Parts: sequence; C-alpha cells; structure tokens
Amino acid sequence: MVRTREFDPATALSKAVELFSSKGYADTSMEDIVRATGVSRYGIYGTFGSKRELFEQALERFAENMGKRSFLRLLDPDASLASIERIFEERIADICCQSENAGCLILQTTTELASEDDEIREVLQKFMGRMSRTFAVGLKTAQEKGEVRADLDVRAAGNLLTSTMFGIAVLGRTGFDNNALRAIVRQSIEPMRA
Repeated sequence: MVRTREFDPATALSKAVELFSSKGYADTSMEDIVRATGVSRYGIYGTFGSKRELFEQALERFAENMGKRSFLRLLDPDASLASIERIFEERIADICCQSENAGCLILQTTTELASEDDEIREVLQKFMGRMSRTFAVGLKTAQEKGEVRADLDVRAAGNLLTSTMFGIAVLGRTGFDNNALRAIVRQSIEPMRA
C-alpha cells in the first residue's frame, strides 16, 4: 500500500527558507530541518532530495518570492521612481521587523558559499543580474516620463540600486535603524532624479 504524503511541501519549503536564512547552509543539520519543518527525514529526502537539493530549492523560492513581491511592478508600463522607492521601503520594513534569528538567504548564501561553490555563485549571479535588469527597466520607464535624468545610464544605475539593496541588508543586520537605511537609499536615488 502506497503511503500518502502527510505534509504540505510548500509549507515545509517555506520553513526551510527561514531556517537556512537564519543559520546558513553549513550550520543547518538534517535534525534542524526535521525539527523546523515537522517532516521526517524520509519525507524530506523523498520530496526534496538531499540537504543540498532542499537548499537549492529554498534559495530559488526565496529569490522568486522576493521578485514577485516587489520587483514585478517595475515591469509595469506605469512604473515610476516612486515604484523603486516603494521597493526599498518594503525591504527596510522587512529588515527592521525581522526577529534576531531571521536573515536574508541571498546575503547569507553569498557570504557563506559564493566564493567556493561555482553552482551557487552562478545562481546568485543570475538572481542579482535579474534584479539589476529589473531596476534598469523601471528606471528607463521613469526616464521616459521625465522623472529620471535623460543622461542617466540606467544599466549602471540598476547595478547601483542592486548593491544598495544588499548593502542596506548588511547594515540592517548589524543594527542600523530604519532612518539610517532610508537616508542611504535617498542618497542613492536622489542623484538620478531629473
């Protein structure tokens, strides 16, 4: 008789994202995963594969959720500089409202694994490249509306905004308050205005 799955894989994956975000890959054991998800080892292996495969799925989920939640609005024909500012405001709210153990899985993975793991580095490069390009699309739309300087290199500015996004995540994790983070974002965006 085939045994039916007794857990929701999407919920288990969300819990794995939280766990890897707070502890990192190396410091997360299978026991931690079982405890956090409430799923047996058999269930984890049968649904997600190895710890590494679960981690890769968690990383993809985190990146996908971050993009859907914030960045899709920059692909809208009505995107504006205010849309970009709203993304940063949402990110600052996330950073400042996280519990002590929460973290950014992209940031955690970058510092822990990117220098020694070519596959993970490639995943991170693709994610950050998509983020930069999406910022550039939003900036181009805002430029066409006259909100952004006509001479602005939107591609370079997209890279700058991506670095600002991860810079405020690092600073927020070290205790910078939301007003300091907002000031950093303003200093990044103001020179772009028309």
